[in-house]
Amino acid sequence: MKNIKHIVLSLFVIALIIPSAAFAQGGVRGGGKAVQLNKAKFEAEIKELFDGNAMGYQVILLKNGQIVSETAGGWARVNNDGSAKMTVNTPANIGSTAKFFAGTALLRKFEQPSPIGGGMDSWLAQPFYKYLPKIYQDNMHPSIKQITFKDLLQHKAGFIHNDPTADTFFEYLKKGVSNDKTKDFYYGKSKYANANITTIGYVLAAIDNPTALKTINDLVIKNNMQPEDMRIQQYLGNLFEIQVETGIFKLSKPSIAPSCDAPKEFAAKNIIYAKTYRVYNDIAKGSEASSKAGASKACHGAGGWYISGRELAAYVANVTASENIISSATRNRMFNDNSPSDRLLWSFTVGDSSLAKNFGWDTTPYMGGDHGGAHATIAALPNGYYAIGIVNSDIALPDKSNVEGGSNRLTRNIVQAFNAGMADNF
Repeated sequence: MKNIKHIVLSLFVIALIIPSAAFAQGGVRGGGKAVQLNKAKFEAEIKELFDGNAMGYQVILLKNGQIVSETAGGWARVNNDGSAKMTVNTPANIGSTAKFFAGTALLRKFEQPSPIGGGMDSWLAQPFYKYLPKIYQDNMHPSIKQITFKDLLQHKAGFIHNDPTADTFFEYLKKGVSNDKTKDFYYGKSKYANANITTIGYVLAAIDNPTALKTINDLVIKNNMQPEDMRIQQYLGNLFEIQVETGIFKLSKPSIAPSCDAPKEFAAKNIIYAKTYRVYNDIAKGSEASSKAGASKACHGAGGWYISGRELAAYVANVTASENIISSATRNRMFNDNSPSDRLLWSFTVGDSSLAKNFGWDTTPYMGGDHGGAHATIAALPNGYYAIGIVNSDIALPDKSNVEGGSNRLTRNIVQAFNAGMADNF
């Protein structure tokens, strides 16, 4: 049974982002023509694509910060794990979709004047290494110095995604990045890598609090630490957790309470969270994850957070339709359909011919998350629509001809349902 605090939070989420039915069906514009979403057709398509094709799912569609549709189904836990149905209030592992937390926290800081003068552009052009602990700076590869905050936000730093030779964050810094354009990963090439947003999480505290670095530097000297010492990474992770709690979660209205240690924190509060399964019809016990049980024993910016669909929708509503977390000017800089390669923070894109034809919307940016069988997405759609999706298994195609993991399939399914909901207009 969920605790009272969690129930009250859910009610506040409803009050914030669920409008009247009339507003939910309100007109939007596409191709110069007033159009409306057919909510019933959108939800019918969601159910067709996910019922029986994913262990459990949550899909919420927002328009200008208001919920216009929410659908959930399947199982958060199979019989062997306690038999719990998936609802929009069930926290689940959203993997790298949580990168939006660290990224928007950074962009929020960049709305303040840069220490060298100027605004957002000045911040983006700064090399990030100056905000690392001194022991990292003294022992890192020289190539790291060329990497700017903009490079990190655009995944152009040159870090290798999940580099098998790097067991700790410092090893990425020690190894450095390549400028060799014959390599798969090199500085300046847009190539997704976890280390980009992990790095952002680890420098957040130092950007506006120089004493954070001084504290770490003093601890390193006092304890005669080496740069590979995981206690440094743990300290940075703890600072990151404070940063997103105060700079993101509590600023959301209502405040939200994700966890990077669900097996401990949610279990202690009697909150049922989703387990993760290999396939849509798995009968074995599912898996669960905790960042604090990992090597660094701390949260990090790359992912590892559990959050319910309702809370994730509240966060997205705050980011996309209010000034509570980032300003509209910052939001507008994150993505422009006319220059999708210049996007900030958004990790991937998909194209869709119907969106292009009907809305002039060539590119759908999304922040995808994939952790084993756990997949999630935040996707921007035309005319002020945003969608969030969460599944706790890989996804089977409706005819069961194939099973696809990945936030890409999740995002494409939602786009397909959106087109179904808009089809009557064209």
